[in-house]
Amino acid sequence: MDSSLFSFRNAIRALAILCLVAMVAIIGVNSVKITKGNEQIQQNQLETLTQILISQASLSAGDMIVAQDQERLLKLTNQLAKDALVYDAAIYDAEGIRLASSESAKSVRQILGLDTPLETARIGKQQLVEPIIRDNVVLGFVRITFETGRVTAFSDHYYRKSDRYMYTMVGMSFIAGLLLALVIRRKPKSKSENLLLKDMQ
Repeated sequence: MDSSLFSFRNAIRALAILCLVAMVAIIGVNSVKITKGNEQIQQNQLETLTQILISQASLSAGDMIVAQDQERLLKLTNQLAKDALVYDAAIYDAEGIRLASSESAKSVRQILGLDTPLETARIGKQQLVEPIIRDNVVLGFVRITFETGRVTAFSDHYYRKSDRYMYTMVGMSFIAGLLLALVIRRKPKSKSENLLLKDMQ
């Protein structure tokens, strides 16, 4: 009877350990999924923000190219470059000839880092090109280089902070489980001395 009870208790303990390991694994997997999800949301926000900005610039540049207003094109590129998120901006005609560019603008080759080892010059930068279309005719192109780190700075800080909170809570839950197990753990009963048997001796 005792051996069967002992085996039953061991089976319960083994099952509890397996459940604990499974729960820890599930928590770990879900934590990784949340982190990856945050990164994907951040990437989507970056694409949306940059696309809106370059689309607006393309619409504004269309009227200026039709009017052949070189001064306003130059002013537009400098205004775009003043944005904290923008590294440089340039406007080209349909044949790829530069019409205007911001004061700090560099060539496409320089932005892509083709002349630097391992293309290190392009690290931290994202370059977008948007066609300038009027009446289904391509009049030219707008090229804007974004500082990726600045675009994602706020959301990156928020998501990293969120990740730290999440992992802290996971660790605290694990520690709480250990402490709970220690609190409810039964102490083995000490064998009390039988006084009747002692007197018989």
